[in-house]
Amino acid sequence: MNIEKNLILIKNEDKTEEVTYCKRSNQKCCITFKNNKTYTYSNYNVVWSTNFIEIDTQAVIVYEDKIPILGIIKIIKFQEHNYIRLIFKTGYHKLYHISELTIEKNALKNSTSKNCFTYLKELASNIDFENDNDFISKQFEAMTAISPSSVLANYLNQKTIRHLKNNKQIIFPFGFNISQKEAAEKALSNQISIIEGPPGTGKTQTILNIIANAIIDNKTVAVVSNNNSATLNVFEKLKKYNVDFIAAYLGNNENRKSFFQSQNNQYPNMGNYRLDNENLEKIKADLMNSQKMLEEMLEKKNKLAALKIEKSNLITEEEYFKIYSNDDKIQLSRSLLRLSSEKIISLLFQYNMILEKHQYIKLIYKVKFLFTHRIWNFRFYNNSPEIIEKYLKELYYKLKLEELNKEIQTLERVLDKYSFDGEMKKFSENSMALLKHTLYKRFNKSKNRTIFDENVLWKNFGDFINEYPIILSTTHSLRKCASKNYLFDYVIIDEASQVDIVTGALAFSCAKNVVIVGDLKQLPNVVTKENKDISNSIYERYKLNEGYKYSENSLLASISMLYSEVPKTLLREHYRCHPKIIDFCNKKFYDNQLIILTDESSCDKPLEVYKTVKGNHERNHYNQRQIDVILKEIIPKLKGNKSVGIASPYRNQIKELKDVISNENIEIDTVHKYQGREKKIIILSTVSNEANDFMDNANLLNVAISRAENKLIIVVSDNEELLNSSNIGDLIRYIQYNNLEIINSSIYSIFDLLYSSYSEQLLEFIKKNKKVSKYNSENLMNSLIEKVLAYEEFKSLGKVLHYQLNMLIRDTSKLDEKELKYVTSPLTHTDFFIFRKIDKMPVLVVEVDGYAFHLNNPEQLERDKMKDRILAKYNIPILRLPTNGSEEEKKLKDKLIEVLNI
Repeated sequence: MNIEKNLILIKNEDKTEEVTYCKRSNQKCCITFKNNKTYTYSNYNVVWSTNFIEIDTQAVIVYEDKIPILGIIKIIKFQEHNYIRLIFKTGYHKLYHISELTIEKNALKNSTSKNCFTYLKELASNIDFENDNDFISKQFEAMTAISPSSVLANYLNQKTIRHLKNNKQIIFPFGFNISQKEAAEKALSNQISIIEGPPGTGKTQTILNIIANAIIDNKTVAVVSNNNSATLNVFEKLKKYNVDFIAAYLGNNENRKSFFQSQNNQYPNMGNYRLDNENLEKIKADLMNSQKMLEEMLEKKNKLAALKIEKSNLITEEEYFKIYSNDDKIQLSRSLLRLSSEKIISLLFQYNMILEKHQYIKLIYKVKFLFTHRIWNFRFYNNSPEIIEKYLKELYYKLKLEELNKEIQTLERVLDKYSFDGEMKKFSENSMALLKHTLYKRFNKSKNRTIFDENVLWKNFGDFINEYPIILSTTHSLRKCASKNYLFDYVIIDEASQVDIVTGALAFSCAKNVVIVGDLKQLPNVVTKENKDISNSIYERYKLNEGYKYSENSLLASISMLYSEVPKTLLREHYRCHPKIIDFCNKKFYDNQLIILTDESSCDKPLEVYKTVKGNHERNHYNQRQIDVILKEIIPKLKGNKSVGIASPYRNQIKELKDVISNENIEIDTVHKYQGREKKIIILSTVSNEANDFMDNANLLNVAISRAENKLIIVVSDNEELLNSSNIGDLIRYIQYNNLEIINSSIYSIFDLLYSSYSEQLLEFIKKNKKVSKYNSENLMNSLIEKVLAYEEFKSLGKVLHYQLNMLIRDTSKLDEKELKYVTSPLTHTDFFIFRKIDKMPVLVVEVDGYAFHLNNPEQLERDKMKDRILAKYNIPILRLPTNGSEEEKKLKDKLIEVLNI
């Protein structure tokens, strides 16, 4: 009988093709076979169905045990009995019960998805992918169906991210920290998640832990990147722990060929991987019990790191304070030494408020301070306000440093007593034991391991993925490493900021769930001008969200823009660079969110600047003067160092450097080539005499700086304009500030830590006195300034309140007698001081002018004019905002843009 129109099962066996005639009568069924023999069966033993529908093969994808079934030309569904007959182009056919198959609708049948896919397909056909054009475009041409369960289907249609149920205990065989734990949890419980991995924060470790948990859960994983080095790093780490035998390092043709030629038909010896039930349960219990305590200790470790950075910054600021105070040692009241730094700031604040109100300290206040601050000897107040203030500020630094040291020592004792390193090692080893026990149960077989040829990838991928559940590839080759329409349970895309949306979409098409790992603060994928013009022209013909714009978005940027609520984790703990090196990146690029866990003792002077003599030494993107400085002045001082890198933004400079430097311990390459690598010492040759968009690119500079583990040496042209409103300028100023290289400046840097504590006291007072017009205006202005400084372009700025001019003006020779008296008075201050966090130098003074207080007060108006005049002499911009004005936010933003030249 016609197998496309009939289904005949006799005792659950498909006999349709052998039957020529069938007739039911009463409780019997007469069946005639091709050999002309007729048999009678009980109706109970016969299924005969002619009620069928044909399913469009272009409209669906068919899976058996998660493996796509290929080569289907017809799908016949027999409705009443839930059977499906698949007919293949070879003529072969097979019958399935519907429960044996998963049939998914082709996502491309949705018009929105189809439109977006067509856009990507057109990009693939027209963009220059460095000799991979046909390879990529052919993959899009072959993609006639997309699984609705795939990440690509979600991406094409911007669907809501699916959350996954994951109630299983997560293990960490490769160790963990607070951020990495959060990242793994989000990755394993969401269809799409992002892991932002700043330099040196353990991205690979996080990826390995996600892989381990997927394997324990019997899932498949693909790890891809735009280059082979990132995935090779993952493979080598698996190899280090002897679990690489379940991973296939594929990708391009050469890698695939190498893998299939080097297969071993023996499984590794896994005898010691096995755990008996008693040990298995004990390890699980130990992991459960120890993880909570480890997490508490990790929090303490992070707190310790933050305290060390705070201490380092305080020591630097104190050195500048000593310069300000001429290193005078003042001893006024020993009883104050027993107070906290917070109490000292409180005393300083109250003292200033009383002086401002009464010009001297009344007896009632002396009595008050006797009880609140233990000032027993009233002769303390016989000193000038300048001396008292200087003493209290000096005391603040002394006591704050003692408090930090005490906190640091307490935390160190707690961590030492707990034996943190030993406990983390034990936890990781127990987790690894669980992983290896899982591998033992799955792979410890007496028979030889199957040796596959490359055809298995499309002929019998199910067998291959069972043996190698981890595939490592590139984004553009992953579809060639699996059968058509196969979906990995997880695809992890590393270095996703360098992956474009077209090759990224190829990887998405293979993924049920995706983990996108990268850093938008590092180098994105390079888009040539030709590709930009072509892609923009194509984009304009499709009505798509800007997140799909090829020229503007890496894969990471695209997902971040399209899915504002995507689960995202910033890996905060940093393990690579000297604290002084990475703290620039932290302040400049990462909004101070990194937790720096490296030690300062590794290098006495981790940051150096070499300035070449003035002149135009740059030709065709190379700079001979900088090459001479590197060759004759820097390298001779680095003898004995075996891990030195020289980086530059420009290929021509690299070529010239390679021509004159031949030292096996010195590696020379462009900044772009250095991404993902590091050296103990990095020499950065900037080349350009002036800051330009390429050399001064924030992403490029972030990568260049964060390659240096112990020491960063930057070679720049001695050009004052280079220092102004540029990222390179910020780096130079940061280095000069931290190296205490006091340049010939007429002003002091802002004493940020001191005045931040002071500002907290002042704000608390202001909020309690809102009914007083002056304080209410300052409270409102403080909120406005905080709002403006939260904008991305102003995040590198900080602010303090009531900053005294006598702590700002260093060179008083520019002032006349009246101005000098005004400046040196401890009562003379600004309302708000906005400064650069990088080098603590002033940017803008903001004054709040009360309408009644200023307009009806000639003396105050004269003081305002004097303050403006003094600030102008020192090139410090000022913005006055009246309390009865409007559009203050716009005025402040415009002024900051003007003074920052952005």
